Amino acid sequence: MKKILNAICAVAAGLLMSQAAVAQEKSKLDEVLARGKVIVGVSSESPPFGFINEKGDHVGFDIDVAKLIAKGLFGSDDPKHIEFVKQSSAARWENVNSGKVDFGIHVATVLPDRVARVAFTRGYIDSSIVVIVKADSKFKKFSDLNTEKVTTAILSTPVQADRANQFFPKAKTTTLDSIGAQFTAVKGGRVDAAQLDEPVALWYASQNKDVRVLEERMTAVTNNAIYMKQGDFKWWLALDTYVNEMRAGSMFNDYAASYKTWFGKAPLNAKYYVGNK
Repeated sequence: MKKILNAICAVAAGLLMSQAAVAQEKSKLDEVLARGKVIVGVSSESPPFGFINEKGDHVGFDIDVAKLIAKGLFGSDDPKHIEFVKQSSAARWENVNSGKVDFGIHVATVLPDRVARVAFTRGYIDSSIVVIVKADSKFKKFSDLNTEKVTTAILSTPVQADRANQFFPKAKTTTLDSIGAQFTAVKGGRVDAAQLDEPVALWYASQNKDVRVLEERMTAVTNNAIYMKQGDFKWWLALDTYVNEMRAGSMFNDYAASYKTWFGKAPLNAKYYVGNK
């Protein structure tokens, strides 16, 4: 009898292990291909990366990169193969972890503490964090902002609050819910300064001559990357491969065309011998 029970237990254990193996093989990549559409979380208030144009369409550099990925997945640039979900900065991690979106591309900087929350691809664009002020203000250096008379605008992310405490411990802070709100607050004089990703800040400054970017940087070179739920190697590998092909391979020409549209210059090719200009 004992031998029979042991045999039954062994069979049951084998079935459970088999089911677990099948479960592990399920990937978001398979789900997306079967659905015929990829759902992407994006910003709608972060030009030139992601914003809504006068026609009500999602446009921007992040949007173009997401469209290139959809084209790679389905072999077609038919808009039926991609759906954009606009989201706030505070909601972006939860949206991928809950499965509301398949991946996010949302001006997301790769930072050590964020790696514990989501999985990142390699960076699709280099960046850093800078500060914008009104063009006619007296502020020239970060030390000029470190006074009780100054108010800086931050987003509701711990890293921006930490940087504000590090660089401007004497200044007051106001928390806003979008990059666009930060920019508007500076432009309108509601706050004296705001932290922004460098490409975003340069684009705003080029469009609005009444704001300028301070020369100092709050961080070294950083990477903006695509992010997704952790634990799905097959899906991560597919997205990371597309990013690599965009920066240094078969998709570089399309990537470069979008980069020039939004930033006014050609991007560097990741392969040094290609002939960067």
